[in-house]
Amino acid sequence: QKTLECPARYPSGLATDGKHLFVADWREAKIYEIDPADGSVAKTIASPVLKPHGLTFVKDRLYVSDDHTGKICALNLQTNLVEDTFDAPDKSATGLAGAGDSLFILVKDKIYKVAPEDGTILSFFPSPDSSCTCLAYDGKYLWASNRSKDELYMIEPVGGQVVDIISSPGPYPAGLACQDDVVWNVDFQNRKIYRLAIRGQGEKYHVFNPRRANVEYLWALNNYGPGEVSDLRLSVAVPTKLPNQKLLGEIQYSAPPVRQDQDQWGQQCAMFQWASVPAGTKTTFTYQVPAEVSAIRYFILPEETGRLEDIPAEIREKFTADNARYLIHSPYIQETVKQIVGSEKNPYWIARKIFDYVGEHLEYEISGGWDVPEVVLKRGKGSCSEYNYTFVALCRAAGLPARYQGAIVVRGDDASIDEFFHRWSQVYLPNYGWIPVDAERGDTASPVDHAKAFGELNNHFLITTIGSGDSEYLHWNYNSYAHYQIGGYSKIEEDNFGFWEPLDATSATGDSVKDQPEKNSCELPAHP
Repeated sequence: QKTLECPARYPSGLATDGKHLFVADWREAKIYEIDPADGSVAKTIASPVLKPHGLTFVKDRLYVSDDHTGKICALNLQTNLVEDTFDAPDKSATGLAGAGDSLFILVKDKIYKVAPEDGTILSFFPSPDSSCTCLAYDGKYLWASNRSKDELYMIEPVGGQVVDIISSPGPYPAGLACQDDVVWNVDFQNRKIYRLAIRGQGEKYHVFNPRRANVEYLWALNNYGPGEVSDLRLSVAVPTKLPNQKLLGEIQYSAPPVRQDQDQWGQQCAMFQWASVPAGTKTTFTYQVPAEVSAIRYFILPEETGRLEDIPAEIREKFTADNARYLIHSPYIQETVKQIVGSEKNPYWIARKIFDYVGEHLEYEISGGWDVPEVVLKRGKGSCSEYNYTFVALCRAAGLPARYQGAIVVRGDDASIDEFFHRWSQVYLPNYGWIPVDAERGDTASPVDHAKAFGELNNHFLITTIGSGDSEYLHWNYNSYAHYQIGGYSKIEEDNFGFWEPLDATSATGDSVKDQPEKNSCELPAHP
């Protein structure tokens, strides 16, 4: 919302005392006191260390870190004297953040909470990413910057979970400072200081990195015989417009549907029918649609998610219901939810705790079926659908509405073939609505990757299905569901493929699957 010129040629740290900004020059060993109204320099201060990096205030003293010696100095700006000096946990002390009577220090891959008098370590947790270089505290959350990914992270200061991610306004975020509901960010490359309003910004999500492609879905039934397949009925999930998905033209079916209808969850389906498939033949169905799919990232403030009681009664009743695949009333699921959630009442933290638990207790493995959550948790392994069912069941058992989405996935290159597809969850948070949650990605080691699985989708998906299970047309499948009869024994195989063709070289943009391999995959079993 505001941009200031930075007086430092090599800015490396930023702080505020509530009235002025202070920016360090790493090369010149100077600290500039700046008027945040216009960026004018009120004072130039000699740095107490030769290569200043982190800056912050604790109890009216300016703390300065040296990322080469690891020294932390507490400078009294009234006397220009250093009143305390101690060693950081590591020489590469880059970011500093004052939080009341505590000091947080960012060192390589960890964030330490220390006593500001002598550096006694009080606690620590992993930093969001090894490329993080600066730190700040807004009174409730820590903030860190990632110079490689050009991202800013909002961090829960006790356990270190990354709560939110925003793109940095400049190409090289080098320093952060927080004041009220504002985050200040100084950029090393363009020497600008940015004022970012975090709370009250009005935007609940950000859509970015559009990818334009023609997407084709192919379904085929292969009858190897000797029996004959009869009364073949195929229900196909119809993709629609979403905040991160535009259909650029009409859906072209290889054969006209016999009818179209919505299931009980509001999913639009097209139905097709064949009288028979003789032995030694196959029946093929396709549809094609030009689409623009984008990445979407929700910016969620946990304290603004409201209460469970604020969720509309219709949504709460519909999407916390039990059924034969979730079995949320089983003693095991009920006890597990109590263990996970405890006394937590905030809907965001209920969902986040369940998400963390599923990621910690499951490993990805396709074992051939879609088992109930109790079996999956006891086994400790599952497919993307089983991760999804487990997360949904635990959320519902906690009184939090949840459902799922399914998609055709672009893999490997902009032109690609998808034969596995993918499914993830959505959880309903009051004041925000339906939020994507990919529980399978919750078992990643990086706190940033972990956070991106909660509230973010990349641009790899044409979303076809939004469901809750046991659909009258799709049953527990997504993309499509086939039902047929067999006259005697016959070997039957179903094919499911997605084909992606970029519409043109400039529009097939965004984060490349080749650069970020998609580990998510899910077999789509045939259910005759």
